[in-house]
Amino acid sequence: MRLAPFRTDLPPNPVAGSATLDEILALNAARDPEGLALVADDLPFPGTWREVDRAVSALAGTFRSWGLGEDATVGVQLGASHLGALTCLALWRAGLVPAMLPLAWRRREMVAALDSIGATAIVARTGGGGARHAEVACEVAAGLETIRFVGSFGGEAPDGATLLDETLEQPTTAVERAERPEDAAEHIAVVTFDAGVAPVARSHNELLAAGLAPLIAARLAGGSALMSTLDLAGLAGMATGLAPWLATGCAASFHQPSSTEAFAAAARDLGATHLIAPGRAAARLAAEGGLEELAPDCVIAVWRGPDGRGGDIPAAQSVVDVTAFGELGVFAAARTVRDRPAPLPLGPAGPEGFPPLIELRVTPEGRLTLRGPACPQSPCPAHPAAPALAFDAEGWLETGLSAIGDRLSRRVSLGGARRGVAQIGGLAVSLQEAEAAFRRSGVEAPPVMQDDALFGTRFALEGGDSGALAKAAATLEFAGFGPALAPVALVTEPARKTA
Repeated sequence: MRLAPFRTDLPPNPVAGSATLDEILALNAARDPEGLALVADDLPFPGTWREVDRAVSALAGTFRSWGLGEDATVGVQLGASHLGALTCLALWRAGLVPAMLPLAWRRREMVAALDSIGATAIVARTGGGGARHAEVACEVAAGLETIRFVGSFGGEAPDGATLLDETLEQPTTAVERAERPEDAAEHIAVVTFDAGVAPVARSHNELLAAGLAPLIAARLAGGSALMSTLDLAGLAGMATGLAPWLATGCAASFHQPSSTEAFAAAARDLGATHLIAPGRAAARLAAEGGLEELAPDCVIAVWRGPDGRGGDIPAAQSVVDVTAFGELGVFAAARTVRDRPAPLPLGPAGPEGFPPLIELRVTPEGRLTLRGPACPQSPCPAHPAAPALAFDAEGWLETGLSAIGDRLSRRVSLGGARRGVAQIGGLAVSLQEAEAAFRRSGVEAPPVMQDDALFGTRFALEGGDSGALAKAAATLEFAGFGPALAPVALVTEPARKTA
C-alpha cells in the first residue's frame, strides 16, 4: 500500500530508489554470497549473505502459504534478535507488512495496537524478555477476530501456534512477490507504535532515509561489524541497526543483552567494530569495563528526547549521538568534542554532501516540530478511534517536546518530558493510559513519574512499601499489562538542613 504524502511540496528523499529492503538483501547475496552477514549463537545455518537470503525466502514461503493477502499486517514481537531481522525481511518478501511490538508489551498493549491496524497474524517466540511471548500472542489472537495465524520461534509452540524454527533450515527457491509494483519501495514497509499506541507507518525509502545519518556519522562500511542491542520494535532500532546493516552489507549481530558479560562475549564473537546501545546503558557498560577489551571504532549512543545526553565513552575511538523523537524521527551526528554530546540543529539537517533528511522547528509557543524525508509523510491507515499523528497544515509533526531555538547558534535545546508521556527505557507510555490502567487494575494510588538512572523514568507509588509495590505489580501483570507499568518506591529528596 502506498500512502499519499500529507503534502506534495516537501523536500525530496535523497536516497529514494526502486529496491525494497528484501530486494537489497538479495543484491547483497548476489554481490557477496559467502560474505559474513549474521552472527548469533543459535543461528541454525551459516551466517553468509547467501544463507540469510535462502532462509528469508524459506520463511517467506510459509508466510505466503497463510494466505493473508497483499499488504496484510503481521505483529512481530522478537526483540533485538536475528529472528526479528529475518522475520521482517521474510514478511516483506511475502508482500506483508510487519507491525513491530515492543518486547515489554503484554496482552493489553498488544490487543490495542493490533486491533487499531487490523493485524491478521502474530510472530513471537516462546521465551525471552521475562515472558512466554508466544503464549501471550495466542491469548491476543483468541480475543481478536482478525488474527488468523500465530507463528512461534524457540522450541515447543503453544497450542494454536505454528512452529517456525525448522523453516529457517529448509532449502528453497527464490520467492517472488506476485505482481510487485514498480514503486514498491514507496509502499508501507513497517508500522511502529508511538505513545498511546499511535500507529506510525513508514515506506522502505523512508526507513532508508532514517538510517542514512547514523550510517554516515558512524562511518559504517561493508567491512564493519555492527552489533545492536536495541529492540527492532522501534524506529531507533530499525534506523541504527537493520537499515544500515542492509544498506552497507556489513556483518551484524542483533543481541538482547542480559548482562555485561553476555554483551561482551557476543561482541567478541562478532569482532564488533560498531556498537549500538541506549546512551545510559552504553555509559554503564563502559563504567563496568564491558568495552575495555573491545575498543570499538564507534559507539552509537541512542538517546530518547528529551533524555539528558551523557559524557564521554572512553573505550570507543569515536561516539555518535542519535536522538530519537519518539517514533517520528531521529537525528544523528558524531561528536567533535568527546565529552560533549553533538548539538541538535535548528532548521534542516543532513549528512555532509546530502540534502536535508530532517528539519527541526521550534514554534512560537516553544514546541518542537519535525518534518523531512526521514519522518513519516502521512498518517497510518488505522481504525478511526486509534490515535493519529498530529500534522499541521505545512506538514510539520508535533513531537510533544518543549524546546528553545537559538537562532544565532542554529541549535535546539530540549526542555522537560514529552507532554503526557513517560519515557521508560525505549518505551513511550501515555500518562493518561497508565493512570487508567492503574484504576482498571484496582491499584488505588495513582502513579507518579520518577527519574531513574538506567531507564530514564519509572512509575512510582507514594508511600508504597515493598509488599504494596509487589502487589501492585502483580495486579497489573494479571490484568495483562507489561512490566513498564510496574511501580517502584517513590524516593523523596532529603530535607535541606538549615543552620
